[in-house]
Amino acid sequence: MDKLNPKYNKPMRTYWDQWTGSYQHGAQKHRLYALDLFKRKGVKTLLDCGCGTGPIFELLLNTFEVNEAGDSAPRWSFLYKGTDYSFAMVDTAKENFPNGNFEVEDARHLTEPDNSWDCVFIMHTLDHIDDYKSVIREATRVSKKYVCIILWRSFVQEGTNLNSRNMMDKKEGEEPWKDTFLHEYSKQALEDEFKANNLVIDEVAEGELINSDRSSYNFLYLLKKNEQ
Repeated sequence: MDKLNPKYNKPMRTYWDQWTGSYQHGAQKHRLYALDLFKRKGVKTLLDCGCGTGPIFELLLNTFEVNEAGDSAPRWSFLYKGTDYSFAMVDTAKENFPNGNFEVEDARHLTEPDNSWDCVFIMHTLDHIDDYKSVIREATRVSKKYVCIILWRSFVQEGTNLNSRNMMDKKEGEEPWKDTFLHEYSKQALEDEFKANNLVIDEVAEGELINSDRSSYNFLYLLKKNEQ
């Protein structure tokens, strides 16, 4: 079946379509940290997989820095493309930012050419996808240099566990995001998957670096493609 057909994994698409109005924007610490990291690493082109309604593009447009002369300039200047599995998310991103580049894509089966983006950014997305190994493999394929992954949840002690709950079985009063997490990772299992795709850990960040509340969430991996 065509991966862009609205009926393709319709329950997952439908679930995310309903949250376009509550998607959080703003200068959250982990977003700013990642973008500054990309700038420091010389990233010029950025593919944002799981872009939602466009918060990363919004930061690219609206965050400025001032030099000693008092002149302001955009803080980041990446060539940007945002992709998301939800048609409604992409439609909302296009409405919010008509000058942006947003497309419906399946992170497990990207249509991007090999080695086409300096960095592939996967923020708060990997945990929600059934076949996360395909996501890592595809990100590696289309990346020239880096893959950056930010996990939403903390690690489990060992193994890689598939959450058996159906994402549609939300109990009354339960947080809307909780039942869409399909995976829990041990640190070792995830890093073994990086190694299997010839990705080398370049930097990691957690805690106060990217979380104001010092929680264990938002664990960031910057991974570099091993050319050997």
